Amino acid sequence: MSKKIKILLGVTGGIAAYKSAEIARLLIKKNYLVKVVMTRTAEDFITPLTFETLTNEKVYPYNAVEKDSPMLHIDLARWADIILIAPTTAEFLSKILHGRADDMLSTICLAYDKKLVLAPSMNKNMWANKATQENYKILKKRGIFFSGPEYGSQACGDIGSGRMKEPVDIIEDIELLTKKKSKLFKDKKIIITAGPTIEYIDPVRYLSNRSSGMMGCEIANAFHNNGAKVILVKGPCNYMQKEGIESIDVVSAKEMLSAVEDNILDCDIFISVAAVSDFIAKNLNNDKIKSNQDINLDLIKNVDILQTISENYDVFTIGFAAETSELKNNALKKLKNKKISVVAANKVSFTEGIDNNNNSITLFWGEGMEKILNLKNKKDLAVEFVEEISNIYN
Repeated sequence: MSKKIKILLGVTGGIAAYKSAEIARLLIKKNYLVKVVMTRTAEDFITPLTFETLTNEKVYPYNAVEKDSPMLHIDLARWADIILIAPTTAEFLSKILHGRADDMLSTICLAYDKKLVLAPSMNKNMWANKATQENYKILKKRGIFFSGPEYGSQACGDIGSGRMKEPVDIIEDIELLTKKKSKLFKDKKIIITAGPTIEYIDPVRYLSNRSSGMMGCEIANAFHNNGAKVILVKGPCNYMQKEGIESIDVVSAKEMLSAVEDNILDCDIFISVAAVSDFIAKNLNNDKIKSNQDINLDLIKNVDILQTISENYDVFTIGFAAETSELKNNALKKLKNKKISVVAANKVSFTEGIDNNNNSITLFWGEGMEKILNLKNKKDLAVEFVEEISNIYN
């Protein structure tokens, strides 16, 4: 950076405060200027000396006062290019919403009029609470940026949404806010499907698959980072897309197709990443099938989202093909039979591809064109995928 960007890191009183030290370290490493303000309860989890050592700057406590700077909260608000609160507790989220100013950090936030980034961290039930969700939605409408939270294991032993994002991922969000975005897909409308679908057999049981939704969400993130207007139609999964991406949650393949068709107008690119259930039960049982019953389950073909879109709409269409064998042959058949623009084929097994952090993709298009994207983390793979699609699309 030719001009160092100034980050005011606010630390509130949650168990994830120990991660704030790593956030400060990474920000310094990335050449940001960092000052730290702590709430009173934050000091119960981590000492100011830790941050002073990492930033080589004075740390401001909840009741900070300076004789030479009687308007310290105003001075710090003017100094910061971005305020990052990590962790952001449920209490501090409420403070921001209601404009409370009862300590140094909340007073600075009230006097601040630039980019405010909140990284929530709390128990899954606290995050799911209606009050918290209403606070979250209202703050988003006000233009406040949220980094997380994530789904995962929590300090209390619960598993669910509310876990603070990892420091490296929070830093990535900060970089996206402070760097000029690539414009490979500026002004392009892109619809992406992600995750599995669920097809009920009875009120309890259903047909589905192991898709985590990670690949589709990361592809959505990568297109969003390249200037596209992204609509993500997502089946039931815990993997989250970035802030700023319009997301539509669905359950079944029919719901997914309906959501895609409702938004297909003026769409430039449609990407079918979702692992759609190919079959549904011919007859849906309204009562739970008892475990002591013998059962013959009659299945029929499900709707074909990819083919429906490719045959009925004038849009550049990309399909994914998860194959256990004969990768190239099966991918080329899909490319031809479904009349799509590109097929992205990947090998799957019990240990690779699906429900895995790493993946590799081979792209097929046109008359025998082929490009291998080697095995890597799905986040990095999505970035490479977008770059290659840019070359093909243009």
